[in-house]
Amino acid sequence: MPRKPEQQEDKPQQQTLSVRISESLRKRLEQARKIASKTGERVSTSEIAKQLLESAREERLEIVELLSKSTEALLEIRKKGEAGQALSRAEWTVLASFVQQGSEAFSNNPLSNESVAAILEAFEAAYGIRTARNTERDKYYLGNLPEECRPTKGKLSDSVTPELVLQTAAETRRRLSDPSTKWTAIFAARNLYVLLEEEKLPAGDALTKALRPYWNVLWRAAARGHYFEKRQPIREKSAGAEEIYRSAIPSVSEGGYALSFARGEGNDFSVLLSFPGPRGPMYPVGPYPVISEFRAMVARLTPDAPVWKGEHFYGYAIERRKENELWFRAHANGITFGFSEDEWGAVRKLFRRAWEMPEVSMAWDELLVEYGEL
Repeated sequence: MPRKPEQQEDKPQQQTLSVRISESLRKRLEQARKIASKTGERVSTSEIAKQLLESAREERLEIVELLSKSTEALLEIRKKGEAGQALSRAEWTVLASFVQQGSEAFSNNPLSNESVAAILEAFEAAYGIRTARNTERDKYYLGNLPEECRPTKGKLSDSVTPELVLQTAAETRRRLSDPSTKWTAIFAARNLYVLLEEEKLPAGDALTKALRPYWNVLWRAAARGHYFEKRQPIREKSAGAEEIYRSAIPSVSEGGYALSFARGEGNDFSVLLSFPGPRGPMYPVGPYPVISEFRAMVARLTPDAPVWKGEHFYGYAIERRKENELWFRAHANGITFGFSEDEWGAVRKLFRRAWEMPEVSMAWDELLVEYGEL
């Protein structure tokens, strides 16, 4: 008798699912792919999407939803944070994703070492409440910290311990607090983001209790990251019908130079730097990001630190006929001004006095919350 062919056992076939996703979700998946690549794992965007669907972790789905409307989500997070309410893990993760962006943005004007140290301390606090250990992630965390801050220098070994991670983080913070330190740990914020995204953490309010002491620094870094991505502040949309009345900011003068202020939309204001003389030029500076950099340039540009390279300005110091001169040029329009060392000192003192005024200080603090540390 002819032999019957053996019956093939049915095997499940993989199905391919094609879906149309929003641009914000595509960016989210691409960001997740980059994060995975930083740990040494090469993955595609489609593989990240597959992992997301397979894990179906509730907070990850919430993260995607929050990032699809990031400005509105950050506004809500800010309201809860300022009110002292607990944030969900997804909300902390979204905040941390913008903290990472803010920490790595604007390389010519980096986040202050004090802020980076506080972000590292927040990471240590969250790290301390993990409910499970992961050696591969510990190696990743250590790799984002300066090699010279490790107790034992050299290549990463397989025996990376939590103690080694915490010792290196603490030493990094110690060095960041030293005024003589000229570098900053720009990748340190990746650790907080990956920890919140991937690690096993306790339920309830434990995470909020751990991170609450660092709220102000985390928020300012996140707002900076949002501005870098969106080029707009985190601000409630104006109803347009009526503006809240804000009192005028008085002018201030020093050494023939004067600084006057004009209120703008929302909390924004602009400044006008008037030069000496009856027909002296008047130079407008605004809005907040431009003013912030201009202030930093005025404070830091000296004959001993003779170059400023920022997003909005280029400044330099030269010596001519044995006298120091300081110059700045705006990238947007090429307008250039030069000062003697004494004149530059007067401008520096002018800005310092202006920001000591209560009206300016209060207005600036409001903008710092909306734009972040720039």
